[in-house]
Amino acid sequence: MMLLLIGLLLKSLAVAAVTLLALRLTRSRSAAERSLIAHLGLLALVALPVATLLLPSLNVPLPEAMRSQVLPATPLAAQIADAPSSVTPETKVAAEPISSPTITAQVAPTLRALAPYAYALPALALLLLTIAALAHLARLRARAEVLVDPVWLSALAHAQRRMGHKSGTALLVSDTLPSPISWGLARPTILLSADALAASGEAEAIIAHELAHVAAFDWVKLMLARVATAIHWFNPLAWRLAREAHQLREEAADDMVLGAEIAAPDYAQLLVRVARHESKGLLLGAHGVAPGRGSLKRRVGRVLDTALPRTPARGSWMAGFGAGMLVMAAPLAALSVGAVQQVDAHSTRGLAVTTVTDHGPAPAHVAATPVAPHAAALPAEPAEIAAAAPVAAAVAAAMQDRHDKSNRHDQTVDAIIGAKATGVTPDYVASIRRAAPQLGSISLDDATAMRAMGVTPEYVGALASSGMRNVTVENVIAARSLGISPAYIRSMASAGFRGSLDDYVSLAAVGVTMEDVKNYRRAGIPLDADDMTARKAMGGNPRPHPHPDPDD
Repeated sequence: MMLLLIGLLLKSLAVAAVTLLALRLTRSRSAAERSLIAHLGLLALVALPVATLLLPSLNVPLPEAMRSQVLPATPLAAQIADAPSSVTPETKVAAEPISSPTITAQVAPTLRALAPYAYALPALALLLLTIAALAHLARLRARAEVLVDPVWLSALAHAQRRMGHKSGTALLVSDTLPSPISWGLARPTILLSADALAASGEAEAIIAHELAHVAAFDWVKLMLARVATAIHWFNPLAWRLAREAHQLREEAADDMVLGAEIAAPDYAQLLVRVARHESKGLLLGAHGVAPGRGSLKRRVGRVLDTALPRTPARGSWMAGFGAGMLVMAAPLAALSVGAVQQVDAHSTRGLAVTTVTDHGPAPAHVAATPVAPHAAALPAEPAEIAAAAPVAAAVAAAMQDRHDKSNRHDQTVDAIIGAKATGVTPDYVASIRRAAPQLGSISLDDATAMRAMGVTPEYVGALASSGMRNVTVENVIAARSLGISPAYIRSMASAGFRGSLDDYVSLAAVGVTMEDVKNYRRAGIPLDADDMTARKAMGGNPRPHPHPDPDD
């Protein structure tokens, strides 16, 4: 079992590494084409264990460096018993290995018994987590209401016509959902949140993004990634490939939305706004609009970059990479790590041999009998296989360290590219920090997102000078995307409401105005941001009081 797991680790590392290398070499291609490469790699990872069991086995020995750790020295008593000997019966030959096994025979059976559970339990836990997420989605669908709003139904019809997607898609709405999501294959579902339903002006962009996932069968690809990471949970490159595949699915969906004649600046603002409410738990089994902060910054830069290729994956591209992946994965799956230790038949390297007779010391010419040719390769005993555990741990630790360093490098490169695409300069960052010192340190990713949303030093300075509390990079970007100006803040203050910038973002998102605040005040309703946001979203606007407020 231990050698089987080591073989699976080495094979999955090779498949994932080749796929990630292919993605790096095709950075100039479209997101749809690169997404195809990533998911072919995930498919190869899922098929790898099955192909290993079905294909004819090609046994290869372990490398010398690993063999000494995985397979301890073979006991030579059996070799000497099988070998022809010229020593007389009175001669007693004792052979002792210089190095002892790493794990004693008493501990090895316990490790062998625990090895299957050590692999199976994390894999099962990951699969159960995905199943739980799918069950939660099923409950949400059962409790959701069918959407009959003509604006949203018209947006769905327009998006289906522009994208050429003719199959039926259920359009539902749920009050318990934080942001829009989509999932399903035979009966695909687009489930809207109450906040999204209120933003009817963005109906086409939201529907187009979710329908892009449906049309590209992205839910099947998401499930493929979940199964691949569950099977190869011990492989850090498999996790990295799954994250990159998710990012490429989102970028390919963005390209389809832009191809459906949705304005890039409006769509970028939608991504920023929806990201504030995205639920990561639900994304285990569904696709959202803007999953993850790191994903958001990279995607905003792509959406606003008009020079990027956005072509779909063509049939020739799919056939070529599919054939290449098959040529690579099939021979790799047939390889089997051999539990064989090679012994040199012409030397006694690694042995301390002593020769003693009953009649005194043996003559100087008497030496240890060489091992017979037929005993040059002996199968390892089951107790020796358990010594592979330290090797597997060492390989996994080394690959994790390499993965961490590579990941940090990729993030730095992506941040520089995004900053260049949006026009971020050191002067821009310094001006922002001078305008609002309370923002603290501003990373390159933060500056890219702010620049992409049109945040200027003058705008940040105006917000800071208006006495706002809790001014952060995130709520400044959200305020700019919603068009919150210092004049809006002053008008709300004149009506009697004063709050933090997060409060104004929530109020502006549902369209609360100065007149609404006055009406709430006249009706005796406390001027609480959450309460006013909920009332406005539900259409609860009180009528003006017949007597004017003396403070107005």
